[in-house]
Amino acid sequence: MSKAAELLREIVYPLTRSAVLIAMLMFFVLIEFALSGGVLGTFLLLLVLPALFRYLLQLLEARARGVEAGPPGIETFSFFDNVWSLFPVVLIFLLIVVGYLIAARFGVNWSIGFGTLGIILLPACFAVLAITHAPLESLDPRAVIGLIRRCGLDYWLLPANIIAAGALAGLLRSALTEFVSDLIGLYSLFALSALTGGILRRHHLIDEIDIPAAPAPDDTGIVEARNRERQNVLNHAYGMISRANRRGGLAHIYWWLEKDPDPNGAWRWFFGEMLRWESREAALAFAQHYLSRLLQNHEFVPAVKVMMRCREIDAAFRPLPDDRPMALAAAEHCHNDELLAVLK
Repeated sequence: MSKAAELLREIVYPLTRSAVLIAMLMFFVLIEFALSGGVLGTFLLLLVLPALFRYLLQLLEARARGVEAGPPGIETFSFFDNVWSLFPVVLIFLLIVVGYLIAARFGVNWSIGFGTLGIILLPACFAVLAITHAPLESLDPRAVIGLIRRCGLDYWLLPANIIAAGALAGLLRSALTEFVSDLIGLYSLFALSALTGGILRRHHLIDEIDIPAAPAPDDTGIVEARNRERQNVLNHAYGMISRANRRGGLAHIYWWLEKDPDPNGAWRWFFGEMLRWESREAALAFAQHYLSRLLQNHEFVPAVKVMMRCREIDAAFRPLPDDRPMALAAAEHCHNDELLAVLK
């Protein structure tokens, strides 16, 4: 499939999957009812908008992983589950408030400039949040700019999509009813989330524990050679594990990790590759030791990402008993209330 066809498929994805289409129509009806409901509608809007942005983030992450997005559940409307996923509401609120203050203090032109910068950076902030599940990390300029660089020219389709959708909505509002233009505007948000996820998947970013800098061109050959060696080690370990010798297979990988010239990259690489296996029990066992290493190095954001990724596979996943205090510290550092509740 060509690049253009692949990206176009993501744009129309909300219209081609019944679960996502029904979710979009449900949110549309709730929002329209809230906007015409007076005081009661205001309370409904405060409930619906956080759920909407939480579902958009869920859609983004699903498309980034290349899986079908499910329908919104009861937890989508909860203020206590996956608190990190409510951060888009906070971020957009801050952008609106700061934009208003800039307009009041410095004039409309400065506010337009700030809004343009927000349009450029907002998709990257949401993408980093989907990758790390850490609100503070999504505000880190290094992570945001690093993601934009990794996505290359593909990234600029996202702010262009926002600007085009806004212009189209403005034109249609005068030509069509407000009801129809609102529906098209909501669809553009769903399409933007799916497209963002598709771009992350295209550049293999979602399975990374963090967003490391891309290797320099001169280092590409070295990285490829290392990965070939790692693949040979992994193949040998898989053979042992598939014959019910998980301890021996993991020991073979640990032996290699002690001699790999880039141990940090090697741990991350082996973990990502093992997650692709049909049976992930060995990956979860490996993840406990990988998590120990991250926690000992005070790499809290990647550690939280590992724990959340493993809990998606098996909700019973826990760090090793000796690592529990540091795991709690990592969850607190990343303000991940869901993980804190599980670890406590």
